[in-house]
Amino acid sequence: MRFLTVIKFGGSLASNIQVQGRNRFLKEAAELSRMQNVILVHGGGPEINALLEKFSMESRFVDGLRFTDADTLDVVEMVLSGKVNRVLTTELIKNGANAVGISGKDGKSVICKQLKKFGFVGEPIRIDKKLIDILMRHRFLPVIASIAADAEGNVMNVNADTLAASIAVTFKAKRLIFLTDVAGVLDRDKNIIKEIRMKEIKALIKDQTIVGGMIPKIKGCADSVEKGVEEVWIADGVCGIQDVKGTVIKI
Repeated sequence: MRFLTVIKFGGSLASNIQVQGRNRFLKEAAELSRMQNVILVHGGGPEINALLEKFSMESRFVDGLRFTDADTLDVVEMVLSGKVNRVLTTELIKNGANAVGISGKDGKSVICKQLKKFGFVGEPIRIDKKLIDILMRHRFLPVIASIAADAEGNVMNVNADTLAASIAVTFKAKRLIFLTDVAGVLDRDKNIIKEIRMKEIKALIKDQTIVGGMIPKIKGCADSVEKGVEEVWIADGVCGIQDVKGTVIKI
């Protein structure tokens, strides 16, 4: 297996990337895929919200995760697999990548357990490597929508951060990059912390350098490092991935 980078493309930065660097990211991702294995995992929160609003359906969130009833799930799958995945795949192909769009449920690649308090939302419990491995061995770039299924085949909405981390750990990726609409983890003077070592995380949370929604993100990064991913980036999506900028978490 060649050097592997797993990239999570955040739905919340899609509009910014479109204006400031979307084409750059897609070009760089395509170039990177010719030199090493790349897996791209994506969500699509803003697009989901827009279509729910168009259908006069309410967006509900519980503990930061989208509550997904049966009707919402139809919209989520329509947006992620039917729109966002196809657009990203097409644009990567235009930039010279051998991109293939799939979702986590294809080939039973991602098996989830249902988190019932969130409706039809799943947490990955097993990644079946076969389909993704076949694609990478033949030099394809898998573009994976964050939709999966449980062991009985019931479709689930999956948090894209969690899915990217699970895939990176399963495939023993060298790098996991969370492309976001923030520049990285900031210190108390609002400067980017360029590198965080595992032993420093508890202290940074305790002294409230790391607060709010960044806490679960950092803990997720740390979990990936503990499970074998060499470095995890929280990176500024506008800056692209060739010269990745942001915060790196290492052992």
